[in-house]
Amino acid sequence: MTSNKSDYVLTFEWDAKNEILEIHGNQKGLEKLKNVIDSLLAKTSNDHIHLMAKSWGGNELSDDKQCSENEIINHVKLFKWVDECP
Repeated sequence: MTSNKSDYVLTFEWDAKNEILEIHGNQKGLEKLKNVIDSLLAKTSNDHIHLMAKSWGGNELSDDKQCSENEIINHVKLFKWVDECP
């Protein structure tokens, strides 16, 4: 498993056993997520943002799982809909 060794933690992890999406973050990671969401909210039209782990060419998500039983999600796409969803 690769590690980005950043000072922030932000992972999206799938707990298949319980069918739960878990979001793990420390203070800096959750602030980064908040900033991403705030920038998406500022858009005036339908838009989206990609969050990816370093191993997938991004820098928004951490590479290290926080729960060993979970499956890490390396690419998250957040959508903002101003109009109805397509």
